[in-house]
Amino acid sequence: MEFHNDRELFTKADTVPGIPLFTMELLREADFPISRGLSYERTVDEFALELEGNIKLSRLKKCPSMAVLLDRAGVLIKENGQWTLIFAPTKVEEKELTEESSLYEELKRQAELLKIGEHSVVPVPSRSYKALTAKSSPFCILDEYCKNREGGYLGVAKQIVLEGTRELFASVPVCKYNNLETADIEEIENYRSVRNLLEEYIKTYDAKTARQAEKKPVSLAVFGTPGSGKSFGVKQIAKGLGRFRISVLNVSQYNSIEELFKGLDHSLQYEGNKIPLVFFDEFDAELNGISRGWLKYFLAPMQDAEYTLGSETKKIDGAVFIFAGATATSFQEFLPDSDPEAVHVFKNVKGPDFVSRLKGILNIKGPNPISITDRKFIVRRAMLLRSQIIMNAEGIYSRETGKIAISQPLLAALLRVSQFRHGSRSIEFLLGMSRLSGVKKYTPSCLPSDEQLDIHLDVKDFKSKLAFEQMMGDAVEEYARAVHENYRTKRLEDACRRGASDSEIQRLKCEENMADWEHLKEIYKEDNREQIRYLGERFERRDMGIGIRPTSENTADAVTDLYGPILECLAEAEHERWMRIKLENGWTVGARDNELKHHPDLIPYSELSEAVKDYDRAAIRNIPKYLEMIGYELYRKNS
Repeated sequence: MEFHNDRELFTKADTVPGIPLFTMELLREADFPISRGLSYERTVDEFALELEGNIKLSRLKKCPSMAVLLDRAGVLIKENGQWTLIFAPTKVEEKELTEESSLYEELKRQAELLKIGEHSVVPVPSRSYKALTAKSSPFCILDEYCKNREGGYLGVAKQIVLEGTRELFASVPVCKYNNLETADIEEIENYRSVRNLLEEYIKTYDAKTARQAEKKPVSLAVFGTPGSGKSFGVKQIAKGLGRFRISVLNVSQYNSIEELFKGLDHSLQYEGNKIPLVFFDEFDAELNGISRGWLKYFLAPMQDAEYTLGSETKKIDGAVFIFAGATATSFQEFLPDSDPEAVHVFKNVKGPDFVSRLKGILNIKGPNPISITDRKFIVRRAMLLRSQIIMNAEGIYSRETGKIAISQPLLAALLRVSQFRHGSRSIEFLLGMSRLSGVKKYTPSCLPSDEQLDIHLDVKDFKSKLAFEQMMGDAVEEYARAVHENYRTKRLEDACRRGASDSEIQRLKCEENMADWEHLKEIYKEDNREQIRYLGERFERRDMGIGIRPTSENTADAVTDLYGPILECLAEAEHERWMRIKLENGWTVGARDNELKHHPDLIPYSELSEAVKDYDRAAIRNIPKYLEMIGYELYRKNS
């Protein structure tokens, strides 16, 4: 089907008192580039881009209300110009609706599922065509969920560890294959792509003819940091499909091509209707001193479905090859950079030929952030930490309630530490090294020595975060409230001072970041909390001679004013904090543009104008006042 304007769309759509009601499949069949079966977020963004920028949908764009069925998995609803997504968190779009289906009845069915808690609902943020084209503000249901939960991402991560994922998984899309669970949108899309590829291969395998082209194995490559679980996810998907005979060949353990192909020959045993699925672990290892020297020997099995064993050429009657990397943490890192010598070396080992034979790529993230914009790592880390505690520290886990007993300061430090050096293995080993035998709660006293800790995490960073959490704890919330109330008061005073009219004052009060604390959006609350966390941890880590403590009476070492080098050092730290949060949210340096997320001040502190530096200095000078309001103070450590 093809149509040249949306008049034809209206003729094919049901109506609910004049409101357009149609399926997303209708647009796909009309050649609109909207993906299927990967994620709700991708579908929503691709549809929004077409609606905003494609002239064929200009009439539809003007409708203040409409409903777009995402088959039986969910529905996009527009009411009075605002879009909302209703979806089944544990399902993905499936092509189940037929032309005979009553779209109105299907819409009512999904509304009923929402009422009984089978479906979830999330508002879709409004974005301009410019922002959609630039992908500067991609829709992410997990982001929207965390922004509206107390404590933001950290609060959600704490709840996952302490109580489990039930609430999270009832509200956000989740990928579940046997023992594999993830709520990270990129991982969901990657895993679903792999599942789709394996499902398609099963269909091809079952319908294959004698033609050699239909017997070619399908090949995928999996990358990730050590301990990220590169093989785990694919194995869970394969086991769930029930059609694969899984075997693992660790390439680095073989000394010759013949040894490897003997192992491959054993793995390619066909039993009933089972399809061999072979993991080539550490496929990019050295061979005879040549980095990635094995690559060229994989080409014939991948492309020609054959390999040589002794003097005999053997045919492969269908298989799935999974190549799990060891030297690169991502596919992008596996590829050579633009250096001509690196490109030449990659060509010599047949790297481009190997890559051209791959049908899919899977990058596994693990418990550490993979980039400055990766805020979801803390959710992945929380899920791994909980699962490892349940498996390895049963004494602090209650099977009756499902709750885990761990001190809040320790939990916050484990979730926020910069990295676990060896991925999920470090979490497992950290628990194994901790003194948890006979205890009912995991506390800092259970931790191993600093020397042992440093094997698996940055011990200085961890200890500074732990010390700060032990010092201030719940007082972080009081501090954040004090900062916000001072901000509201000052803005109103400044407006009155410059002679603002009553209507201008009223508009100022209605700004979302001017709401009182109880009604303030969580994103603004978390920004205020993060200020004292970030600076407080630096008091613990840096040798600035200043610390935080509960207020003491009649002490000469209390600091009530910040000036000179200390002020400048803290102002620079405040700028670092602000810049980190901006970068995490996808902002880049450039002329100010809120839609494209460009800001001119995303540069080192030393390059800022004095006016901007003064803004950071002013924020720092207020710290003693805010601390005093909640019963804390700064003090000179060396007095």
